[in-house]
Amino acid sequence: MLIGVIALIIVVAGVWVVFSQGGAEPVPEKNTQEELKALAAEIATQIDGDAFAALKPGDETTPEFIAIRDRLAAFRDANPGVLYVYTMRKVGNATEYVVDADYGRGYAPAVGEVYYPTDDDTAFLAGFEEPSAEPEYYIEEWGGVVAYIISGYAPIKDASGSIVGLVGVDIGSVITEDMLKGLATEIAAQIDGDALAALKPGDETTPEFIAIRDRLAAFRDENPGVLYVYTMRKVNDTIEYVVDADYKPGDTPAIGSIYQTTGDDSKLLAGFVGPSAESELSTEEWDNTTAIIISGYAPIKDATGAVVGIVGVDIGSTTAH
Repeated sequence: MLIGVIALIIVVAGVWVVFSQGGAEPVPEKNTQEELKALAAEIATQIDGDAFAALKPGDETTPEFIAIRDRLAAFRDANPGVLYVYTMRKVGNATEYVVDADYGRGYAPAVGEVYYPTDDDTAFLAGFEEPSAEPEYYIEEWGGVVAYIISGYAPIKDASGSIVGLVGVDIGSVITEDMLKGLATEIAAQIDGDALAALKPGDETTPEFIAIRDRLAAFRDENPGVLYVYTMRKVNDTIEYVVDADYKPGDTPAIGSIYQTTGDDSKLLAGFVGPSAESELSTEEWDNTTAIIISGYAPIKDATGAVVGIVGVDIGSTTAH
């Protein structure tokens, strides 16, 4: 996902996960979805469907629950790159968690915790009938951990062959604050701070502006999973955009476009002093696109070492509307 920060290629039980170029979201290699289905189907056959079906809220300390949890955890340990393994079942018009490999080790859902499917859960719901896999990666926050993942599912059956639930297998990478800071620091060092400081509104067609924009865009292309890269600077009591990797003539933000800070921008403001990173996901609306992102920042310096702005690096996933 992030070259030099998050491994570009993850190998999971023979599954090669390749991340896309051009700032797009990581996408599965040709056979990855089939391999994900195979992984989910493999662990599904190792789950005692009759014991699973009999579990109810409060059974988290029973031998039956513990045996399934430990089986899920062992499967994850045997397949490096697998982040989460969990089981669910249908209850009326909703679904509920049953056994999670992480239960008892940090945050994990207990038996009966409800999840209401959305219109985006086509692949998930299909997993109750046959092995299925998500079509693309997505970013998710769970128990304070942010991860970029793709999921595979397969039905769990009891001794009679009846479907009693599903198992989900998520592969991907955890995104940490240190990773985000490292990315922002890396690109900040590649920006000509003196040239950036001299830019003024109307300079969007100058060689200096284009050189910085193209360097930002190239950095994004070199680090699949990065959605946006942009620079900002302080002007008196305000903050303005300077160069954005996506800028084209007539677009915004152009040089001088004002960014209105809020009480939630402490990490962004800290980026003018030293590398910083958000700890939680945020949702942004941009050009008819909804983006779920997490951001890192680092100061840009001129030849004397003076801070003349910051660079922001956003990673996440988008939905067009």
